[in-house]
Amino acid sequence: METSTELGEKYDKFLRENLIASEKMTVRPATDQLYTVLEGVRRNIVCLEEGTCSCGKIQMDELPCPHAWAVLKNQQLKPGQYCSFYYKKDKLLSTYEFLVNPMPDESLWVVPTEVLEDVVLPPKGRRNAGRPRKERLKPTSEKESKRAFSCSVCGQGGHNRKTCRNRPK
Repeated sequence: METSTELGEKYDKFLRENLIASEKMTVRPATDQLYTVLEGVRRNIVCLEEGTCSCGKIQMDELPCPHAWAVLKNQQLKPGQYCSFYYKKDKLLSTYEFLVNPMPDESLWVVPTEVLEDVVLPPKGRRNAGRPRKERLKPTSEKESKRAFSCSVCGQGGHNRKTCRNRPK
């Protein structure tokens, strides 16, 4: 209730990160609702009407990705209408609207006899061989972008000094 933003805190932070990532992108309109967003040498197609982007992040997260942000800034539109209503403050508050009664002491529980007699067996599957992972596999929306590298000879990005065309011979 204390937040002054339209979205919850977590989603507002996600939007701000996408806004920062969209700063260096160029937008070229193809039609009224279809845009090409240039990010270095990459091209992404954004359709605001359908809420899609060729990177797939809008469809997955239901929040504007950096490419969609670039289009929204270019067209001077607010991102609120392109965010899922599940992330909006009023929907988050309505989740906790109903009263949840605490459970009584475990000694006072009334458990049916068929539940007490039920035997729960361990799973039939086997554990995977090898050492278990220390970290979970993160989806693409959570992965941090790779650090941009640049050539130590000419200072331009996209290549290294071995493949530099500008180095002295």
